[in-house]
Amino acid sequence: MEIFYTSLRLLYVIIFFAALLISLRFEWGSEGSDERGKTIANQSYSILFPMLPLGWLTIEMVDQFIQPLNYETYKLLIWFLMTGLTIIHAFNIMILKRKY
Repeated sequence: MEIFYTSLRLLYVIIFFAALLISLRFEWGSEGSDERGKTIANQSYSILFPMLPLGWLTIEMVDQFIQPLNYETYKLLIWFLMTGLTIIHAFNIMILKRKY
């Protein structure tokens, strides 16, 4: 079972780095600097930005009211929140590039 969890974590990290590559290539490339690219980036950020405080609030509510989290679990949840938002941002960019 431990091998299964390790392979899932490895797959998640690979997806994260692919998403990071997509985001950075878009932002630093010529596509992200024109008017269309700025529209795509603004749309993606407007979808993504409210998710950060909501995710953080959810983690804090779980910590305060449901079950106290130890430090390692808290760090892991914040890591998943930040990397998950990066993955969502890359998927938003890919979808919005096709739309605009």
